[in-house]
Amino acid sequence: MASLYHHSSLPLSSPPHQLTAPEAPRAAAPSYRISTLPSSPHHGSALPRPPSFVCHCKAPPARDHDAELLRALQSNGNGTLHHGDPSPPQVLNLGSSDGTSSKRPPRLCARDCAKRIMELPVEERVKVLDLLQRDDAALTVSDYNDILSALARAGDHASAVSLFRAMPVAPDAHSFATAVRCLCLQGAPDEAKLALDEMVARGFRPGAATFSAVVGCLCKRGRVSRAMEVLDAMRALGCEPTIRNYNSLLGGLCYVGRLEEALDLLNNLKKGGSAMVTPDIYTFTIVLDGFCKVGRTEEATDIFHDAIGMGLSPTIFTYNALLNGHCKEGHPLRAFALLMEMCGGGGEAACAPDRISFSIVLTALLRAGETAAAWQVYKRMERAGFEADGRALDTLARGLCRRCAADASAALGDAREVFGKLVASGHEPVSYTYCLMAQALARGGEVDAAVALLEEMVRRGYALRKRAYTDVVRALCDRARARDAMRVMVLVMIVRDFVPGRNAFDALLGELGRQGRWHDAMAVYAAAVKRGVVVSWKQLGMEQRLRLGVPQ
Repeated sequence: MASLYHHSSLPLSSPPHQLTAPEAPRAAAPSYRISTLPSSPHHGSALPRPPSFVCHCKAPPARDHDAELLRALQSNGNGTLHHGDPSPPQVLNLGSSDGTSSKRPPRLCARDCAKRIMELPVEERVKVLDLLQRDDAALTVSDYNDILSALARAGDHASAVSLFRAMPVAPDAHSFATAVRCLCLQGAPDEAKLALDEMVARGFRPGAATFSAVVGCLCKRGRVSRAMEVLDAMRALGCEPTIRNYNSLLGGLCYVGRLEEALDLLNNLKKGGSAMVTPDIYTFTIVLDGFCKVGRTEEATDIFHDAIGMGLSPTIFTYNALLNGHCKEGHPLRAFALLMEMCGGGGEAACAPDRISFSIVLTALLRAGETAAAWQVYKRMERAGFEADGRALDTLARGLCRRCAADASAALGDAREVFGKLVASGHEPVSYTYCLMAQALARGGEVDAAVALLEEMVRRGYALRKRAYTDVVRALCDRARARDAMRVMVLVMIVRDFVPGRNAFDALLGELGRQGRWHDAMAVYAAAVKRGVVVSWKQLGMEQRLRLGVPQ
């Protein structure tokens, strides 16, 4: 069996995924050497050790309350310090028993470790400080375990692994367990399994937490077969896997697309009858989510009902997985019905939706054009204390504005509310939304607001849609407000240098003719001809045509 502990040559400061050959030179970096003694005969290495790092950390300022810890981390293990100076740093050489110099591997990177260890509680810092100030010969495996644990708790997993590999004393079960957990947290499942295998080969019995860490790490990386090997080894040592281990395995199976195996394992767990392996709601949720992600939401729904049938209460993650599955498969109304159940509309739901739940369904309904249902979701979301994002508000505002074409009185107030919140949120509406809002206001009778919105669009430099200003011009003409209609036409033609459409000219000419304003009508008619717009004579009576001098 390959030995991770004996054959690794990972330097302390290298990333977890980079291997550095023992003979490769390393760039100078601050480090702290713990060991100055030759390796223990019980803890040798078949490969030459990597060269030592350069220790050239500057002494911390006197005002630093952790200066003592920093100085200890800079020490050489015998109480002396390397003070910073402008000269090039010197490589630490240790004298061997025969008088020749030999290089030892680095143990800790002073600057990085100091930052992390100083974040530990005071008791931990004092303990580590005391250990680091001792001579290396006085350190036992228990002392090294304390330093390993401190590094692991400080989050410096790379340094903990490097220290474990370079320990001059034989590691014990605690040393191995700490190293395995750190390798898992580094995302190195293969190395973690090698360390676990070596731990077992040396006669140590890993605990359930150590096995669980390796199984979970392997499954997250899709190494399901190797995770099964670890579970077999776990059983062989008399350590029965827990439901947490099986949940990790199910997650790995779903991750690599082995859904049928995951479903079979879930069914076996349901029939097992053991208190240690009784499936919980997370077990069902993992498999259910796996089926939803591949477009098999109907089967996921059956799994959902199985969980409820076993007396389990679905979590928000369970519901969100189903909601997402329905929406991705193009069934937003099914997701809407399930969301209403979650909001207390009856059914089996006993879990209030969160912001993600609302956002999933709202986006899907808007994409499908289900504006009425989307409006209900938005109001429920608002009552629950959540806010929709700007993009969703923009889409909802457009949908409500379109509804105004069919029933302006019913949807205009809703459209104005959403549009107002969209602007207040700081999310700038797109040009299309502005135009639809102006049309809705004009059709709903709020002509002054529509004109103000058009002026705002011109001021901001937005593009105008023909239907938007045409509807505003028509609404003004219907109210005999020809002067305001002409002002809108000037705004479009002169300020924006845009040619209005035929319908806008027709509406304005008809109103000017009804009011007998022939000179103004002639000017509008000339503007249309000049810009190549052919107006319709149906809007004008015979007398009006004669006065304008247009063909009969």
